[in-house]
Amino acid sequence: MTTPPPIRYKVVHQTSYEYSSQVSSSRQIAHLTPRATAWQQLVSHRLTSDPIASETSDGIDYFGNLYHSFFIEEPHNTLIVRAESEVIVASNGITADTQSPPWEESVVGPGAWRPGLDLEAEQYRVPSPNVPLYSKAKAYAAESFMPGRPWLVAMLDLTRRIKQEFVYDPQATTVETSVIKVLDEKRGVCQDYAHLMISSLRSLGIAARYVSGYVLNRPRADGPALTGADASHAWVAAHCPRLGWVAFDPTNGKLADQEFVTLGWGREFLDVTPLRGVVLGSATQQLTVAVSVTPIPEPATSAARA
Repeated sequence: MTTPPPIRYKVVHQTSYEYSSQVSSSRQIAHLTPRATAWQQLVSHRLTSDPIASETSDGIDYFGNLYHSFFIEEPHNTLIVRAESEVIVASNGITADTQSPPWEESVVGPGAWRPGLDLEAEQYRVPSPNVPLYSKAKAYAAESFMPGRPWLVAMLDLTRRIKQEFVYDPQATTVETSVIKVLDEKRGVCQDYAHLMISSLRSLGIAARYVSGYVLNRPRADGPALTGADASHAWVAAHCPRLGWVAFDPTNGKLADQEFVTLGWGREFLDVTPLRGVVLGSATQQLTVAVSVTPIPEPATSAARA
């Protein structure tokens, strides 16, 4: 099978806060810089704010994601944060036909260390504050992970079941909604789908991490635009001993490949929140987010590199 050529994207992410009354200052941390990976090259990135920040700094968090922190010390009624990036995304080379070992080979139980174990993956096998391990989530995943089933076949089956059995409903949940409530009510958004899938996989002993980013938001040749476009998106990457990390989008029931732009990853949403912070004042806020992911028509001439 021929590997598709890399695709160059322009990504614009604008976040607007409207405050009910004037706030005196604001301090924010942004995870809005696309991550450089083996399949994604960061060409350019620019982040601006209105009002303009008086203090800024950049860093790399525990999970290797870039972040930008800034402080606005002048009083303001609105805050607009705009991130503009260009990336080149290559195919990760994984298709539904890729051969994989039985899924049990990816499971590591407590204390079951062995030669060649990927220690970096182990932090994504244990529970995290908002993604506990539940017997009910394990039972849900077990319907896909039958004994001896190839890892990729089982993963895709679970990914597609979540897409088919759950209703995408932005009004059904908040950032505090538990995995169990999502599983019981079968409604939510991409963040909920990702947390549920991660809890299900970790409950089986499979390493899985939360991925934050964007998905192409325009109609495709083979169908309509993907669900979750026009905002930040979330999906899941799981670890297979022979394939490494492979990304799945339960919101759209598919592998996450060249239609996806990666910002970063962590154990759960709170590790890679696109923008979070505090303001000094007693105002309430109205949040608006607008995202566009646009393929640049010129063919990409350089392959993505780590």
